[in-house]
Amino acid sequence: MSAAVTPTIGGRHPGFGLRVRKDGNRALAVADADCPCGKFSEAASGDVDVEALVIRYGRHRRDQCSNPVIRAVAARQYAALQQSLNKRRK
Repeated sequence: MSAAVTPTIGGRHPGFGLRVRKDGNRALAVADADCPCGKFSEAASGDVDVEALVIRYGRHRRDQCSNPVIRAVAARQYAALQQSLNKRRK
């Protein structure tokens, strides 16, 4: 049995994307993120670190990713998020 240095969600070959897991209110949150461009691969554990990882991954996809398709999808998702947040404020 081998122990992983960073938390991994999704088995040996989880693929690309963001995975976040938290099993209840008192459980430790874990997350890992991999971008298909190969320039972003991180893992985090703990509520604050996971939240920061989610923000960094979103910003990477929207602003820094070398794949234009991923940047376009992330820009649309960010625009939809901004629109929904603006609706809540009214």
